[in-house]
Order: sequence, then structure tokens, then C-alpha cells
Amino acid sequence: MTTVDIEKAIQIYKEASASTLSMMEYVLLLLNEFQKNVQHCKQAIEAGDNDERDRTLKKAQDFLFELMTTTDHEAERSDRLMVIYLHMNQCLVQTHMAKTDDLLGHVEEITVQLIASWQVAKQVTRRRNFTTDRL
Repeated sequence: MTTVDIEKAIQIYKEASASTLSMMEYVLLLLNEFQKNVQHCKQAIEAGDNDERDRTLKKAQDFLFELMTTTDHEAERSDRLMVIYLHMNQCLVQTHMAKTDDLLGHVEEITVQLIASWQVAKQVTRRRNFTTDRL
């Protein structure tokens, strides 16, 4: 097997894995990837690597936009979630314009809180779906 074959197999595996995730698992995956890109962006700014800063900011925004599309607009709290996502995007835009990492710590804090909230929701849903009265 060549390196190209291995990379293609890895890509196919990732796509298959992503397509079989529950919506909560998918949101958590997106949030974790978003968080990684924010952290890499912070490192790139500290290192003075403008190309890496721009690349990771763009990737972070892509993950954020994907999170926006996963929001159930019929759900009661979806408006609040969209406002949070829009605020985070505005922070990324300001980071790009200012070329400093001043707002990235704030974005990271929000992301950590969102990840924790989604993990709790996932546990509650699992408990509700897999709890039985029978022994």
C-alpha cells in the first residue's frame, strides 16, 4: 500500500465515522475541533506566523458555521445558541482584524462551557433512552 492509499483509506474512515455519529456527538466533535483551531491560532499569533493564524482562524470559522447549521431552529433555546455562535464569530473576525489574541481566551472559555453543557445533555439523553424499569 502506498502512502496515498493509506491517506485515502483514513479519509474514507473519517467520513464514515462522521456520518454515523449522533447529532450530539457530531456537535461535540465540531466544538472540540473548533477549540483546537482556536488554540492553534493563539499559538500562531504568539509565534508571529500570520499565514498559520489566518489558516486556523478560517478553519475555526468553518467549524463554527457548521455548528450554526446543526442548530435546531425549532427548539426553544436555539436562538440563544445562535447568538453565542454569532458572538464567537464576531470575536474571530475582530481577532483577524486586530491580529492579536486578546479575544481568543474569551472564545476558549465559551467553548469549554459549551462542551461541558453538551456532554451533560448527552449523558442525560443516554440515561433517558437507556433506562428501564425492568431488571
